[in-house]
Amino acid sequence: MKKRGWIALLCGLLAVCPALAEQTDGVVRVGEVIYDVQTVQNALNAGYQLYESSGISLSAAQKQQLADSVLERFVGLGVLENQLRREGQAEIDEPTRQALDEQARQAYEAAWQQMAEAIRSGTPNATDEQISAFLTHMGYTLDAYRQEAELTLKNQRLIALYCGDISVTDQEVQDYYEQQYVSVYRARYEDDIPLFEQEVLLSGGQTYYIPEGYRRIKHIVMALPDADAASAQIAAIYQALDAGESFESQMQRYSYDTSVPPEDAGYLLHADSQLWDEAFLSAALALEKPGDVSEPVVTSAGVHIILYAADEPAGPLALTDEQHDLLTQAALTDKQTRRLEELVSQWREAYDIETHPEWLTFYDE
Repeated sequence: MKKRGWIALLCGLLAVCPALAEQTDGVVRVGEVIYDVQTVQNALNAGYQLYESSGISLSAAQKQQLADSVLERFVGLGVLENQLRREGQAEIDEPTRQALDEQARQAYEAAWQQMAEAIRSGTPNATDEQISAFLTHMGYTLDAYRQEAELTLKNQRLIALYCGDISVTDQEVQDYYEQQYVSVYRARYEDDIPLFEQEVLLSGGQTYYIPEGYRRIKHIVMALPDADAASAQIAAIYQALDAGESFESQMQRYSYDTSVPPEDAGYLLHADSQLWDEAFLSAALALEKPGDVSEPVVTSAGVHIILYAADEPAGPLALTDEQHDLLTQAALTDKQTRRLEELVSQWREAYDIETHPEWLTFYDE
């Protein structure tokens, strides 16, 4: 799911969750709200590390853009914090703070363990102290998790104050699904069947889109060198099919391929597929309509009889109830986010804003 600009900070980006520092030398100042150098530097480090871990090298201009975007995020947070103070909603009582602290502690300990395992997979001798020092340098601290929990609470208060009237329709959920998910996979796979098959069919990658032209096929494959050697089985199979027995029952009886159970929809196959033996592909594509069964086909895997099971609907995959619920919440959050962004654009004019990009550095310079 795509987050939008600085407001993503309010929706749980750990690395940029600030500690409000009541001091005079903040790298970002918005009215009465000040963010200290270390807080913003941690956010920049975490953002930069995401690029490095992905093998992306940033130019000097791109680094400056990243620093500017981090500063702008904190400006947006500062505007919202000021508004909460004006509304009398910024304070957190002691019982609530204790609950947030416990929530943060549990999340931090779980994340620390996960990160430690990842680090030690490449550096087995890394000590706890070295791991903690590295994570602290990258901005992953218990204080950061505390602030994440606090910001989540404050985000809930902002939504209650300014977004309580917002809802989403089923059409808006469908539009969000199309814009945020389907369009990405359509652009990637629509004209590249080999890439779709490599990433989705072979590697099991996620997709929300099926390209045009696919059909479902099932087959019976016998580990025999040619049709003559399989003549008895072939005759029995066609006789059973002619008698009204299901193709699936013959799969269970004769086929050694158990990777797709008979009750499943079958394999996906396309005219541009590169996963199949040429003879197999030609025979499967020669079948004219769902329900048609091929003559025996010989490949290096054995002797096949192929069923054209169904045409695969192209386009967006249908959502499960669980996916629809998740997307409904995501679409609602996106709509609330856009409302808050619009309000911040109006509110920021009321505050003196000061930033000091020259105080920030990149840790590899």
